[in-house]
Amino acid sequence: MLRLLKLEWNKIYSYKTARIFTILYFVLLASMGFLVVIIKPSIGGISLNLAQLGAYIFPYVWQNISYFADFGSIFLAIIIITNITNEYTYRTIKQNLIDGLTKKEFLLSKLLVSLIFAGLSTLLVFITCLGLGLIYTKNPVSVFTGAEFVLGYFLKLSVFFSLCTFLAFYVRKSGFTFMLIFLWRIAELILLGIERFNSNSTSFFLSNLFPANAAAKLLPFPNIQFQNFMTGKTVFSLSEFPAEYCFVVIAYISVFIFLSYRLLKNRDL
Repeated sequence: MLRLLKLEWNKIYSYKTARIFTILYFVLLASMGFLVVIIKPSIGGISLNLAQLGAYIFPYVWQNISYFADFGSIFLAIIIITNITNEYTYRTIKQNLIDGLTKKEFLLSKLLVSLIFAGLSTLLVFITCLGLGLIYTKNPVSVFTGAEFVLGYFLKLSVFFSLCTFLAFYVRKSGFTFMLIFLWRIAELILLGIERFNSNSTSFFLSNLFPANAAAKLLPFPNIQFQNFMTGKTVFSLSEFPAEYCFVVIAYISVFIFLSYRLLKNRDL
């Protein structure tokens, strides 16, 4: 495993764009605790101090930071996709196999990169949430209430990266892979919108079981109660964590990994 990690590290480090995006992403993620404090959005000319509104106190900080940290995952997706498609562009995949690497080991090396990226990102988000919560919460009691949203963040990254891996192996061109991922997400949103428009139910939609929609359910947009704004109370409330979607997402991760392996195994390189 260390051999595979070393091999992938050399590839990423030697590719300047991947190196820059990796450093940029983790620097931004590590400094997120500082950035979210100094950034004060404005609505209708009124500057909002998120700290005073309770965005960074327990238990709301777990959901709020996890939700907004997810927007940076596109940086890592670019690295994962280009790292795979470059293997076909520069024909290094054939050289790796000639040098004794099996197709299973080759896929495992790519999956290890995704796992490490997701794991490090989750660790930084966890530390940021915990740090902000301890700083801004007076007399914290239930510190880890709501921390399951960090697990949702990890699973959402994992299924997104596994989808990127499968499509990168399938398409073998980075530009087309990015386009396909974008169209995939738009298609799921359109189907969800159509189902909502034609359904009298508001509790369950079949299209929520699609990969991207299911992953999005793990990190819902933070609940905001604007009526509390004028009274000075916290405007945030904790959403219920949809644990059932964890199993859906894990199933998709397994499917995408399996499809990637079958594709790599059966395709003539």
